[in-house]
Amino acid sequence: MPTQQANTRSRRKSLYVIIVVLCVIALLSVFILRSPKEALSSFHEKGQTYTTYEGVLGERKKISLPDGTPVILNSNTKLLVPADFAKTHTLLLDGEAYFDSTAFPLTVKTNILTMTATKPAAFKMRCFESQQGATAYVLSGEVKVSKSYHSKTDDQPEMLGPGNMVLANKEIDLMEKETYHPAEMETWLQDKLIFHDEPFMNAVRKLEEWYSTEIYVEGDVSAAGGINGEFRQASLTKVLEEIRRTARFNYKVRKDKVTINF
Repeated sequence: MPTQQANTRSRRKSLYVIIVVLCVIALLSVFILRSPKEALSSFHEKGQTYTTYEGVLGERKKISLPDGTPVILNSNTKLLVPADFAKTHTLLLDGEAYFDSTAFPLTVKTNILTMTATKPAAFKMRCFESQQGATAYVLSGEVKVSKSYHSKTDDQPEMLGPGNMVLANKEIDLMEKETYHPAEMETWLQDKLIFHDEPFMNAVRKLEEWYSTEIYVEGDVSAAGGINGEFRQASLTKVLEEIRRTARFNYKVRKDKVTINF
């Protein structure tokens, strides 16, 4: 018959095991929560491997696809190229990128829109997985645009030509074909950013759009005045360094955002 001392040792051992198990569960939970989620994981083909190209915060990055197609990645962007790209000609995009494809077909998927070029075409897509909105622009050629998800209202694709664009919002299940001025795309491609007596907060929004980067402003901006300047192929840091001389603010660049303090 077990003694009281033996029972005590057994209870202590059981308690120790429980504590160890709880600690392991806690550590695993922290690891899972902190582990970065793979971009567009729900669109990954089973058993497929991908090469991921990433844009640099506040800068643009030029890469070439395996078939030689030039691509411009904007800030905070990820482009996933499957190992069998030569066969599928399909890419996954989380962010903003410009494609100038003479090799075709080429399909670019985001979580909201899918663009397919069956002939030479130049186009730009902007769609972040963390956001509900997306845009697509065609500079040359013809590109088919469709929703990447099942739509309860309208699953019909749109054909876009030069000067055509699409505005989409997944939250309200919207995809609208519009027009834009191709000269704006040409300016974007030249990486030529111009401010002419721009109100400070308007300039900030323009920088956010240009560099696909969130910018947080803290403090009173009323004394910042109008923003002026012309920048060619300049990083976000270089632009901020220049305009801070007259606007008089401090800023910090972190992993995926910028904070401006007055």
